[in-house]
Amino acid sequence: MKNRMFISYIIFIGLLLISRPDSYTLFFIGVFFTILGLSIRMISSGTILKNKKLATNGIYSVVRNPLYLGTFTSIFGILIQLSSLSEDKILNTLSVWIISLIGFGFIYYRTIKNEEEYLKKVYADDFIKYMKETPSIIPAISRLSEVIKKEYYSKEAFKKNKEYRGIVGFLILEIIILLKIRY
Repeated sequence: MKNRMFISYIIFIGLLLISRPDSYTLFFIGVFFTILGLSIRMISSGTILKNKKLATNGIYSVVRNPLYLGTFTSIFGILIQLSSLSEDKILNTLSVWIISLIGFGFIYYRTIKNEEEYLKKVYADDFIKYMKETPSIIPAISRLSEVIKKEYYSKEAFKKNKEYRGIVGFLILEIIILLKIRY
């Protein structure tokens, strides 16, 4: 889905407009998940050499789509931050979660399916074998030690994949949410 980022921005703007967060506690719980998600994305982007080699080492041996796992984890954190436990805001919080699940679920389901079709064409049997051995989104806990092996990580790949842009975007989002809670 080529317009994934644009549609995601529209969804986030809509969520920011309709949400009524009011809890610093929920904000900081959300920060934990947002940082965890960004960390997953940073490790992933430093491991993948896009369009050069099928990534199956490091974090890619634990889960096929670690970049999306990181995105989902960060979105989960943001949804916690945009929530309220106040009785009068429960419907608002519920609508924020439903809109997110539908919007992001649709975007990423299509994106993952399209990428899988592309990778099947490019890497054929290697990718089909990889699909059978490695879960798509839920990590294989038994292989977590693979994530921390330095030989699979490259600062150059991280820079080339421009993951820092996503980090800046999430930081801006965090500041906006914090201001929304405060005012």
